[in-house]
Amino acid sequence: MSAGEPVWCRPCQSLLRHRLVELDDLAAKIGAALDQRRSGPGEKVSGTRTRPSPSAAVDDLDELLHTLLGWEDAYREARSLPPRPRRGRFAPTLAGTVAWLAQHLDGLLAFDGAADFGREILDLHRRLRSSNRTGAPRRPTAACPDCDLMTVSPDPHADEVRCGACGWTSTAHPRKKVS
Repeated sequence: MSAGEPVWCRPCQSLLRHRLVELDDLAAKIGAALDQRRSGPGEKVSGTRTRPSPSAAVDDLDELLHTLLGWEDAYREARSLPPRPRRGRFAPTLAGTVAWLAQHLDGLLAFDGAADFGREILDLHRRLRSSNRTGAPRRPTAACPDCDLMTVSPDPHADEVRCGACGWTSTAHPRKKVS
């Protein structure tokens, strides 16, 4: 694999693109569910100076935003791009960074942190999906390498892609670098 070549195969690139853009919707659903359950401030634990986190879901949303902003900043710095603009509160900031990362995904998948970036996107998506307990509908995203039909879709229950026509399956993983 030469410098600047993606470390993820084509079907896995499609899976990552799909999972990345779904993060914004998953976060919105979790936020809406939290708003419906909100009944007041969290309890203060004796001996602590600050309020504890209201829930694991809030922690997941905070980590999602922090991780994606970190990747945007790292890629901007690696490519000498201008610093990221201030976008406001959580929802517009998350939407803005997901859109920016999706627009630059081809480059992100070929830069030094591509394997880690992809694994973090898949992990964040899996965690948000499980806390949301909903799966996105399957949509074909790529041509199958076996039958060449546009029927390869992400499996909503695993980090893999599957061909709806011939059954070909691949686990989402970065390609091994060949020296």
